[in-house]
Amino acid sequence: MKRKAFILAIALVAFINVVTFAQTPTPNTQQPKLAPGEGKLVDKITAAPDPAGKLAAAGELIKKYPKTTIRGQVVLELANRIREVKDPAQKLTLAQQLQTMFNDPADEPTVMPVVIDALADANQLDQAFAKGSDFLARNPESIEVLVELVSIGAEQAKKQNTKFVDQSIRYGTQAIALADANKKPADFDDATWERFKTTTVPSLHQSLGLLYMVKGSNSEAKANYVKASQAAPSDPFNFVMIAALMNDEYQAQAKAYQTMAAGTPKEAQLKKVEALLDTVIDAYAHAIALSEGSAPLAQVRQQYLEDLEKYYKYRHNNSSTGMQQLIDKYKTAPKP
Repeated sequence: MKRKAFILAIALVAFINVVTFAQTPTPNTQQPKLAPGEGKLVDKITAAPDPAGKLAAAGELIKKYPKTTIRGQVVLELANRIREVKDPAQKLTLAQQLQTMFNDPADEPTVMPVVIDALADANQLDQAFAKGSDFLARNPESIEVLVELVSIGAEQAKKQNTKFVDQSIRYGTQAIALADANKKPADFDDATWERFKTTTVPSLHQSLGLLYMVKGSNSEAKANYVKASQAAPSDPFNFVMIAALMNDEYQAQAKAYQTMAAGTPKEAQLKKVEALLDTVIDAYAHAIALSEGSAPLAQVRQQYLEDLEKYYKYRHNNSSTGMQQLIDKYKTAPKP
């Protein structure tokens, strides 16, 4: 029980990369032709000093020019700016106003993620997941909404609220499947899609690792941390979690060995335990190497150093010779 509590403590306290993803407007190298009055209203949006002002100016534009050729750019810019609002009540008000103003079906994929985000920030979590679930029933390949819900679920898991764990796992798995199938959303340019695959997908795996751990499914958790480490080999947190989960597995197998009666099965179990310990040693060395200098992981790293020395000496005739070289081997990985 102590081992499980220790691993969860690492995940909940040191968890760094709760997945987040917001689109940025695609650079417009060929500005569409706008009517003189239309252009002035666009300039008014740009000049507005805050999201509320931009939203008000956008309302003027959409009222007068509902079919403006830059409607998509405007709603995306507003959504991104509303995300930056710190006050939860103001953010939710602005998001709901955005949803009312931009109510065409084509606007919904851009508007819905920020509405869900605002509901979560306002601690209206049931409403956030209800809106997301309803939207996904109609738009099952909406990566933006899937990622938004995983982000909220992982953040709640950090706070030990497990209500949304199963839903979040389902949505995270769905988002990764879309990425693996290279199903780029229509409103993503190539740069945005590449950023999603190289940055957000590893974070999705990391979030799934946390969610599975909270659920008690350590084998699935480890599999996702391994995938995250393969996609982001310089992120130390993944290796810290892999080492913790492998050590948990080793402890369970070692305990089973200790309860077995002498004989061939126990001898076979000992070989299994020792082989598993060797993989734990390697995983600890990898985690220690990459976490050097990481303030959030400093306490965990110190504990790992103590554990590694104990394990290494057990497997090397009570000698630590070669241990530092093993750690140094992994320091050549690129830093994040």
